[in-house]
Amino acid sequence: MSSRNEKLVKNVILFAIGNIGSKLLQVILVPLYTRVMTSSEYGTVDIMQAVVSLLIPIFSFTIYEAVFRYAMEKEYNKKAVYSTGIVMSVLGTLILCTGGTAVSFFIDPVFVWLVVANSVAGFFRSLLSQYARAVEKTVLFTVDSVLLTVFVLILNIIFIIKLDMGIIGYMLGYILANLLSCFFLFLFLGEYRKFSLKAVTKPLVKEMMRFSLPLIPNAVCWWLSSFIDRVIITAVVGEAANGIYAAGHKIPSMLTVIVTIFFQAWQMSANQEFKKKDIADFYTEIHDQIFSVITLASSLLILFCKPITSIFLGEEYYSAWQVMPLLLVAISFFSFAQFLGSIYSANKKTGMALVTNLIGVIISLSVNIILVAVLKIGIIGSAIATVCSYFVLWNIRIKNTYRIVPIKYKRGKMVITTVILLAQAILVTLSLNHVITYILSAVAFVSLTIIFLKDIVSLIRFALSFVKKILKRGA
Repeated sequence: MSSRNEKLVKNVILFAIGNIGSKLLQVILVPLYTRVMTSSEYGTVDIMQAVVSLLIPIFSFTIYEAVFRYAMEKEYNKKAVYSTGIVMSVLGTLILCTGGTAVSFFIDPVFVWLVVANSVAGFFRSLLSQYARAVEKTVLFTVDSVLLTVFVLILNIIFIIKLDMGIIGYMLGYILANLLSCFFLFLFLGEYRKFSLKAVTKPLVKEMMRFSLPLIPNAVCWWLSSFIDRVIITAVVGEAANGIYAAGHKIPSMLTVIVTIFFQAWQMSANQEFKKKDIADFYTEIHDQIFSVITLASSLLILFCKPITSIFLGEEYYSAWQVMPLLLVAISFFSFAQFLGSIYSANKKTGMALVTNLIGVIISLSVNIILVAVLKIGIIGSAIATVCSYFVLWNIRIKNTYRIVPIKYKRGKMVITTVILLAQAILVTLSLNHVITYILSAVAFVSLTIIFLKDIVSLIRFALSFVKKILKRGA
């Protein structure tokens, strides 16, 4: 087992401990939200959170990404990088609050300031947590993620169930949870939390902003690709339909749990290993592993999407199962594209990520307009548009990133397994015959398992080898 693979696994385990609770909580809390909130209320909350996810990268200048990237490198002073991040975040806060004041004359001020406060708390937490990762305080990062999960759970129970505060309670819970997380991270960063305005220099600000600014439209593109469909659904079909579609996204987020955990660890390895000569072999090895794991996980969730829906969602939301298979395929394609996107970050070519994302947004918008607004297919049309946009994004990045890191793709295997996964998703979505659908879906999963058997065995051996090595050290 190579030392870099071992380090990657250790980081995955640490980030898994910190993230799996918080990510699974988002899924586990769905039954709470869908039982105490109407589909219209849930649709409104979904839109408010989507706006928050848009405002965070814009008004933080995505400086937290630059802080993570530059604080990892030895040639940069960590205090200077951290201080620059704080200064830019404060500036973004002032601009956002000014904008919030203006907007509150036209929109309900309560909702406006809930969104503003959630955004500010969100991007300061992003800054501190990313910085903790960069300075290799992974245990602190892990503990904080666990605490954030606890904070959200307790506050949601208090505000939504006990006080019956609905939308306001939902937003307040996340605001306070993020603020408590910020306080905890700041407190335990120790000497790394020391701020110095003198350390903020013009050359460093320029360099970090040169890295982070292209990530703003890049993040906006990601937001648009995931939010365009919801805007069109709300406008054409209604808020209730958007609530159903939003609920349909929650089960596929179980797959996102796996992806997020891995990519937090992978991002560190990619940045640290990028300048080495055998980087292409390293990327090829990891690509094959994540491709097999994500494809199999997606297939398994598609197989059981109906019973999972009946367990996790309220009766009013049961029809959301119809969009889940296609959304699971879309998330798979997104994950593969995200893996290749790490090449842009490691190579500090963030502008290239923007171009590819922009193409994906155009595809998403075009297909959504055709299927939802023109052909009136409804939420399934939006799911199809998401699949198309992420598929195009993935394939563009395959060609584009090959010039930087020549990954040795097993193209024949990738085509066959992608076709099987997509066929399974379409079959379950149509669900023409209950029994036959389950049988054929199971056949698809078994077929993928057989195709990826060698990869599965390799991963099991790797895991056993890692465990044995850890046990020997502990003996």
